[in-house]
Amino acid sequence: MGFYSNSNVEAQPIGIDLATIMRQVYLWMTLGVAVSAVTAYGLATTGLAYYYFTNPILVIVTMLGYIVLAFALQPIIMRSQPAIGAILYLVVTALLGVMISSIFLALPTPRGTVEPLYSYATIAYAFVATTATFGTMSFIGYTTKRDLSGMGSILMMALIGIIIASIVNIFLASTALDWIINYAGVLIFVGLTAYDTQWIKNFAIRASSSGDPDMAQRVALIGAFHLYLDFVNLFLFILRILGGGRGGRR
Repeated sequence: MGFYSNSNVEAQPIGIDLATIMRQVYLWMTLGVAVSAVTAYGLATTGLAYYYFTNPILVIVTMLGYIVLAFALQPIIMRSQPAIGAILYLVVTALLGVMISSIFLALPTPRGTVEPLYSYATIAYAFVATTATFGTMSFIGYTTKRDLSGMGSILMMALIGIIIASIVNIFLASTALDWIINYAGVLIFVGLTAYDTQWIKNFAIRASSSGDPDMAQRVALIGAFHLYLDFVNLFLFILRILGGGRGGRR
């Protein structure tokens, strides 16, 4: 998830206060999560999510738009004005909110009734568990003296592995494989949370010598996007586990 090496840096930033940067990172990350949550809930409660998911072309266009923007976001932030980067960051979080709005949908059951895919209680439990886990691992990543850079390539290979396994399981429909994917996903994003937090810290320290007056905001936005992705994906895997694997109603 990082585009820079995560080597330890002993020098202190010049002109950039690390604590201030990290506060901005978490504030932007929280805003991104809020945008996604409001978008997802709003689409589901207004019925728009149902029409969205029954329109394959719209789903594909949204997914492609999200993927393009997600990959282009960091280069854009580094080359454009911070305001443009901030707007695109919020657009990306809104697009992801559209794609995860299914967690609030009510669907027909074999009994002929209509029930929510996940109960609000399950969603709340998953959010609390995610927040506690994310906060703990981010704190560890920020404070540890151990170089976590070696974890990056391993975690990314593992992530690619579960993406491939998830695609394969669309055709296999294996409950056992689905559980393995969910627990592996939690472990991967727990590790990525610590890794990315240390990477952001080191990135901020290196960026302090750039001489760019907007660099603090650029670092905050890039760091927020990394941690936002970690938080949302961790939440989704925990939600699937608490909801019974594939999205059982609890």
